[in-house]
Amino acid sequence: MRVTDIGAKAALPKPEVVLRAAIRAEIGPAVEFETTHGWTRSVFPITGGVMRGEGLDGVIIPGGADFAQLLPDDSYAIEARYCVRFNDGTTVMITNAGRMFPHASGGFQGRTRAAFEAPAGPYAWLSEAVFFGTAFSERGDEHNVFIELWEAVL
Repeated sequence: MRVTDIGAKAALPKPEVVLRAAIRAEIGPAVEFETTHGWTRSVFPITGGVMRGEGLDGVIIPGGADFAQLLPDDSYAIEARYCVRFNDGTTVMITNAGRMFPHASGGFQGRTRAAFEAPAGPYAWLSEAVFFGTAFSERGDEHNVFIELWEAVL
């Protein structure tokens, strides 16, 4: 189904998906509690990590967190907010929100949408781009979450 099938005069371009960066987010032990709404909230502090990509090399600044909500199917709705300081000293904020599902390996895997808040200059394009992420936490590794960020390019 394309937009031309429902009345548009021209087709939209198909986006290309381009891998832009890999992230290893280091996390600390979760603070977990039952809410009055009946769900479990887990807050994982982000204690550090790295981001690697073409022109996007940097470190994750301690102080962010992943705010996760345990859902009835044992998946988590997640929203992580953290800052990366690139090698040139520029700091940007990333918000990664999505879902993490139990994986047959015993870990979790999921997908996210990622949004950047970047200052004017060489990283400004990050604030305008559309990203999705693939994420994985490996069984037995309670200290790291791995993410790949993919840009949808028209």
